Amino acid sequence: MRTGLLLVLVCLLSSVSGYAQKKTAEIPASIPLSREFQPREEQPVFAVCSKQGARVLMSYDDGRTWEQTFVATDEQEDGGWHGNFAVYGMAATNGMLGVFSGWGPPGVYLASDDGRNWAHFGTREPVPPSLWDAAAGNGIFLTSADQWRGVSSTTINGQQRTQHSLKDLLDGGKTHHVICGFGEYGEGCFLAIGDNRHVFFSHDNCQTWQHSLIPETAGEQQQAVAFGNGVFVCAFPAHVARSADGGLTWTVHPHGLTEGRMSWRGLSFVRGQFWLTERNGKVARSSSDGITWQDLPAGTPGGRFVQSQSGTLINVERGRYDIRRSEDGVQWESVFTAPEQNVTWDTAFAVAARLKKSR
Repeated sequence: MRTGLLLVLVCLLSSVSGYAQKKTAEIPASIPLSREFQPREEQPVFAVCSKQGARVLMSYDDGRTWEQTFVATDEQEDGGWHGNFAVYGMAATNGMLGVFSGWGPPGVYLASDDGRNWAHFGTREPVPPSLWDAAAGNGIFLTSADQWRGVSSTTINGQQRTQHSLKDLLDGGKTHHVICGFGEYGEGCFLAIGDNRHVFFSHDNCQTWQHSLIPETAGEQQQAVAFGNGVFVCAFPAHVARSADGGLTWTVHPHGLTEGRMSWRGLSFVRGQFWLTERNGKVARSSSDGITWQDLPAGTPGGRFVQSQSGTLINVERGRYDIRRSEDGVQWESVFTAPEQNVTWDTAFAVAARLKKSR
């Protein structure tokens, strides 16, 4: 018995020691500190980024072929979920594309106006020390973190950044792991949703913020938020929360996925519907209003979906290492497969955008 306890203690100590010694990648000096961007919405593109390493893949031909245009580090561990290059958001607006990393230590915010040439976002450093999500709209980029660091918004095209505190709005409450989104509600609405169902919303391009609460029946562990058909939908393990008034009031509705099996941030709005999937596509559901949900066709992959102006869909999923393409939302083909199955090739984020022509 005593030998068994000693073995357990040795294993625990080894585990803690290994975690404490996890490697954090250096920020490469080769990344330009700033750059005079000239955003122009000339060319439709798809962009995909890895969960770690900030490896960017771009398609300039409607998702048919792909090229790697940037990688910050190919270190396979970079501190795990807490590394400098642990990516938590990718967003695009008004001819600018952003990739945002760093949870725990100061991260790296990267920007490009053509998908090929990348630089540190904006003209000033350092960036906030943590972020959990990113969104963009009306030319503004929003990143979100927790009750201590709040949310951070940029001016048009990201040249300056403003930090917004959430603590006063919480009125003694607590929140963490804040996700965020943007929707064309009114003149545009930015939304941030944290633990304990706390909601923060802005209808004036992040100048001022208001607070609301999602009902307790939604549960915990908000995963992702999307906007479409005039409403916001936020996904939880067994329900979605829905707002038709820009984040002020919310109702709760079951979505029909197996609780605890949702794809990581696997909520999207494409083809006029919200799409929500389980990991590996075992169950996929859709809804036009966030209230009534039905099955998507068999063979719908799990994960995140984005749509180009031509109607083509691109799909990626955390932990799957490939990119899938569909022209009709029913038939899917793999158009890119990573040469290695490691976290720097983990295709977790995707956006559709219009950027400046680079060739």
